[in-house]
Amino acid sequence: MEFRRSIVRRTPLWILVLVIATAYAALQLGMRLLRGKEVGADDVAAYGVFGVAIGIFTVWMAVRAARKDRALPPDSPTATNLKKAISTGQLPEHASAELWEPELINLLIQDRRGAWIVSVFFGPATVLGVFIIFDPGENPWLGVVCSVVFLSLAVGFPLWVRHRRPRIQRLLDQFPEEESLRR
Repeated sequence: MEFRRSIVRRTPLWILVLVIATAYAALQLGMRLLRGKEVGADDVAAYGVFGVAIGIFTVWMAVRAARKDRALPPDSPTATNLKKAISTGQLPEHASAELWEPELINLLIQDRRGAWIVSVFFGPATVLGVFIIFDPGENPWLGVVCSVVFLSLAVGFPLWVRHRRPRIQRLLDQFPEEESLRR
């Protein structure tokens, strides 16, 4: 994971924008092809320009978030520090229970709710994808792709949450009992 982050950090911003723009344009043009529509040069240009705009906005937001994280103390519970702590299983050296526990508890609550919401939303969306497959139109591939993606999200996200929740709980357990806010 750290290897990928270091590659992204060293890559010039304009290349990141082009990668995002290319991915967006390929996704949109692929969806048009899956629906059975023709793709012309004007479609490629329009999706390319819009992809560049999305890429610029995405890179700007990432740079802005990184600057904001760097402005805070290194042991504060920023999004980056929370992700790092969850993935490594270790809190920063001087993490205080007063700052970190509410954030970690909030993550547990969000994950619990998110697992239900994702399943309830993407389960029926999978069924809708199956109906698109058997629709009398001439191109069923959109339904196949949608069904696979929606089913993967409906099943995969709750499984991912079940894997992540114990890691967050272990982080909460690292605080000494006298410091903990959860008595």
